[in-house]
Amino acid sequence: MTHGFEYYVKRVMFRLAVTVLLGMDLVEAGEKVRAGLRGREVVVVAGSMEVFYEGRASSYLGEGERLLIIKGDGSVLIHRPHGYEPVNWQPPGSKIDVKIDGDKLLIEARRVSPREVLRIIFHRVLDVRLYRLVDEAEFAMHATEEEMKRAILMEPSLIEDGFKPMEDERRAGDSGFIDVFGVDSRGNMVVVEIKRRNATTEDIKQLVRYVESVEREFGKRPRAIIAAPGIQKAAVRELALHGVEFKCLTPKRCAEVLRRGRGLDRFIQGP
Repeated sequence: MTHGFEYYVKRVMFRLAVTVLLGMDLVEAGEKVRAGLRGREVVVVAGSMEVFYEGRASSYLGEGERLLIIKGDGSVLIHRPHGYEPVNWQPPGSKIDVKIDGDKLLIEARRVSPREVLRIIFHRVLDVRLYRLVDEAEFAMHATEEEMKRAILMEPSLIEDGFKPMEDERRAGDSGFIDVFGVDSRGNMVVVEIKRRNATTEDIKQLVRYVESVEREFGKRPRAIIAAPGIQKAAVRELALHGVEFKCLTPKRCAEVLRRGRGLDRFIQGP
């Protein structure tokens, strides 16, 4: 008996509806995950799961529909349907086990040092996808001037060894606000102006106005440093004329400092 095209479309739609309602066969899902792990592919599993974590702390996340992402380097992330950060995660190098436990699919990501276990129990698997992704591009993140200032406050040696920030956004009379005000290793006051692009003549003149305001307030002239990736040729003469020092500081360098700081924060907080 020959069936028309409409019949086959209905059959496909019916199978799709059953898959969404009942989910994949757990044994099939587990084999597919194992295949992805063997091939060091990116494995994405969508389904209803519970999540247990034991390690630096302990946590439990009740059953809900989420995404599990396992990358080729052994890192593991669990994403809820909302928010951009994973609710649980394990860093690269995790050892991952997959097994069927009764009517559940169990996936464990373990680390030895420090000892951590992330246990994901799937009650229903909606879909498993494997991706062999290639990405060799270099990531470049460029900090804003505000972020450059935060990097300096986090790591003052970006300006010079022994520099100690005392205030940021300090008012300098009617001239504006000083990006960073501090003292050097000899106790001399230092006024720092930050630019994420090459410093101009006007930037130097603005910094000099800050310096003059501080001198009027304290009766002593502070050191003046402009921190920027470079300086325009027309502004070089202004440096010597007003005794302003130049510190080469790029947004990329500041971004690296901030990235290290965020990584440390996440390590301390844990999953």
